[in-house]
Amino acid sequence: MRLAAGALVLVAAAFPLAIYPAAPVTWLALGVLLSGGAGVALRSAPMVTVGGALALIAHAVALLIVRPAFDPASAIALGATLTLLVLVVHFAARVHGAALGASVVTWQVREWLLVLAVGGLAAAVLTLIGTALATGFRTASLPMVVVAAALGVGAAMAGVIALLAARRPPPAAS
Repeated sequence: MRLAAGALVLVAAAFPLAIYPAAPVTWLALGVLLSGGAGVALRSAPMVTVGGALALIAHAVALLIVRPAFDPASAIALGATLTLLVLVVHFAARVHGAALGASVVTWQVREWLLVLAVGGLAAAVLTLIGTALATGFRTASLPMVVVAAALGVGAAMAGVIALLAARRPPPAAS
């Protein structure tokens, strides 16, 4: 688990460096490596979350400096990487020292893949909808934009609550 989580930390740090490998981004990427690496070593989801937040900040800084073309695929990949990182470290902390059966590990990997698939699909659909609505909102007033954003957040929260309510417990270990 630590090896997989460590690889995810490296990938999260590499995303912003791929956009702009210069001083402001490299310092933030170093913070990603230090806090994310410490979180992996200690099996601490909060420390890994700090590393993920730094990765997002570094990515945003790199995008602000370079201003590359619109690329939702890399943003979705970064989000999936950070989500999977926190899930893996949290799982590793929960099962530390336990002998896991193959059915438990298989169930957990399927659960992670489901979360990533639903998140990726939701991000892709929302990107398409946002792109289509962008032309209409350029002439909209600020209150209309705020109401539309609030409705989107409410729909996203309802989806997360529905997913959590439908979760099944893992199969018993053999």
